[in-house]
Amino acid sequence: MADTEKQAKIMAVREAVEEYFDSEGMKYNPFDEDNVAHATYASDAKFGHVTAVFHAYHDMLILHFMLPLKASEEERDKVGEFLLRANYGLKVGGFDFDFNDGEISYRVAIHCGFEEFAPPTHEQIDVALTIGLMMIEKYGNALVKVMFGLAEPEDAVDSAEEDD
Repeated sequence: MADTEKQAKIMAVREAVEEYFDSEGMKYNPFDEDNVAHATYASDAKFGHVTAVFHAYHDMLILHFMLPLKASEEERDKVGEFLLRANYGLKVGGFDFDFNDGEISYRVAIHCGFEEFAPPTHEQIDVALTIGLMMIEKYGNALVKVMFGLAEPEDAVDSAEEDD
């Protein structure tokens, strides 16, 4: 695929996201030279908010929901276990964890096609955003308990999933 074709597809993904934000009346930081945009959302979890990072590619849109907390070195093994247990059985998206610095996020991808490219629709963006925010809400407080040594990973996940 030629670079100009890739760039055109990236621009189409970017435009779809910008149209979504504009139609919803949402505030956001526009796409930068790395094809990344940001928006901050309130959360009922103890940490209060999450930053959604929108990565536009020629074949997909990836949303990373970045938590404003990082796991300390001492708690990283337990946080990693918690996130793996939480990921088990998830149908869309999953938690990511950087064992090097303790960064935690939730990731949802929207595939736009290879041969039959179509930028993400309003509905697809809305669903991806809703799923990511719901997973942060669902597991956020249990994660904080693990991070601060107040709960064991298995118990914390069980607690978060009680209503399933």
